[in-house]
Amino acid sequence: MYDKNFEGYIQNKYYDLIFRKLKSFIIKNRFEIKTYSRTVPDPTFFELDDFHIKSVTFLNSDDDRYLLFKASVQADIIIKGRNNGHFEEDLAYQWFSISFSCVLNGGLNYVQITRIDFYSKEDYHLEDVLTKYLVPYIKTNALDKTAHKFLIKYCPEALEQPMPIPVLEIVEKMQLKIYKAPLPKNIFGQIFFNDQKIKIYDDNGNTIDKYIQSGTILVNREASFIASIGTENNTIIHECVHWFLHHRYFELQRIINPDYNHLSCEVIEDYKVSNNPKEEEIAWMEWQANSIAPKILIPYTMGKQKLEEIIYTLGTENPQDRTAVIMEKAIYEFAEFFNVSPTAAKIRAIELGFSKASGAFNFVDGKRIPPFSFGNIEIDKNQTFLIDTKNVLLLSAFDATIRDDLTNRRFIHAQGFLVINDPKFVIIEDGKEARLTDYALDHIDECCYLFTRQTKVSKHYDDSYYRICYLCRDIDSKEFIEAKFDLKDGNNENVQKDAIELAKISEEIKRIKKIVNELPSSFGGTLDAHIKRKGYTNEDVAGYTTINEKTIRNYRNGNNINPEIGTVMALCIGLNLHPIFAEDLIKKAGYDIFSKNSEENIAYQYLINHLHMENLERWNFVLRSFGVKTLP
Repeated sequence: MYDKNFEGYIQNKYYDLIFRKLKSFIIKNRFEIKTYSRTVPDPTFFELDDFHIKSVTFLNSDDDRYLLFKASVQADIIIKGRNNGHFEEDLAYQWFSISFSCVLNGGLNYVQITRIDFYSKEDYHLEDVLTKYLVPYIKTNALDKTAHKFLIKYCPEALEQPMPIPVLEIVEKMQLKIYKAPLPKNIFGQIFFNDQKIKIYDDNGNTIDKYIQSGTILVNREASFIASIGTENNTIIHECVHWFLHHRYFELQRIINPDYNHLSCEVIEDYKVSNNPKEEEIAWMEWQANSIAPKILIPYTMGKQKLEEIIYTLGTENPQDRTAVIMEKAIYEFAEFFNVSPTAAKIRAIELGFSKASGAFNFVDGKRIPPFSFGNIEIDKNQTFLIDTKNVLLLSAFDATIRDDLTNRRFIHAQGFLVINDPKFVIIEDGKEARLTDYALDHIDECCYLFTRQTKVSKHYDDSYYRICYLCRDIDSKEFIEAKFDLKDGNNENVQKDAIELAKISEEIKRIKKIVNELPSSFGGTLDAHIKRKGYTNEDVAGYTTINEKTIRNYRNGNNINPEIGTVMALCIGLNLHPIFAEDLIKKAGYDIFSKNSEENIAYQYLINHLHMENLERWNFVLRSFGVKTLP
């Protein structure tokens, strides 16, 4: 493909022009030439013998009709002068910078040398230069600006009010042609910059041969840039961006590589970083087209305005819906309005600042994930709460934190999340897959771990758009991307602390439930069970409660089964009974202090619920402060 270079082309094609101009410059500026040699240390005569174009820097121009570039030239100069009384001659070298202008259209036309200078290293701003193949440098933060320029030229009305982009009208304004064609499965579109005979589909879907002209777009109706991301509109605008930004690249190829007649745009299914700078050049153009096309289809300001309008309307009409459900419905309407796929609309919404859109239209392990949302936490573009089964298995094998959390059942993998295993967050039913509660889905950062997926495409340009795309896709073994876990990321540390605390609470609940289920139904039997569980004697209980041993013995044996409430309360604090056990014992003694809110009952409730690990003396102090009779 790249069997020639522009430097060689210019040197061969315009050798005489360059030689003549450079020779004249050397003659006029001979006294400024600093070159010399050991043979001729003080030359007085300079004559150009030959020159070599070593590199070319292309400059950006506001007028696309003109191509401006600077050539760094090494000149072979014959120098003459006296040395030790003899007239000597030698060959020396001097560097020059030669500026050119021309019209790039079907070749180089009206080539002119506009300036020659002695060479000095120049620092250019990226926006002022093009690559060696005439591809513009576009920073990530300038992508929307470039889309804006495209729309100003071809569809300015889309910048004044929200509207679906009239793709076919734009194609017509750009004087391009579109055909459906039987392209390979890995190619979603092609654009031709030379005339060519190719196969296309006719109106009946039959394959025919057709002679096409430069500026023809071929569309593969079976493929898109990334599975589920693209649509036919996206493919067409993608190729239009190539023509808009890269037409000079196409024109250059006509000159230096006439056999190269089209650019194929491949489906991205996995990331393969190339060490070949020429292949990276094509990847650079693809990155630009892939990133800018969605920004044309959904312009920044109008897109943001439309999505805000949709969200407000849906929220007003569906107040019962969760926030995440509203967002997913909004993304779907957003996609329909701008004629893009829901996934493309979701990605654009995230770019427009609607970070909660990341909780909509997600698939993991081939299954649709219910919409979810999270709080105001900062999440990087390559971070996600979603994790597939294969990554869970890998992390459980190699990450000690995850392995411990799963082994001890503090976390469970449910619906694509590693979620705290607590009924507040996850519902587990026999014969059914575990699923997240509505509360969990609305507070995903409170109960689920956050992961990082590393999907770097190139070290030469920002590939965040690709990473967002991949985080929005179903993840299966074909395009497996390893997830990384760091306890310090996001809210992970707090989530783990909550999981540990909830696990302790869960164990305590199970312990209490087991004890309650094993307690006898009578007051005396229950009291006897608690005293045995504590390992106390009647004498011990008497000491803690001031109730005599005989009374305690009678209670345990089922005699005197109508104790006063004060006596029962004294037994509760003497045994330091958990509030659940205390309530159970009081009810079995025939009292209901929890539904009748007298001053005395409220005081008793406070003691049981908040001071059950204190002692009788402390309880009586509180009762006196309430003005309630103290315990015996």
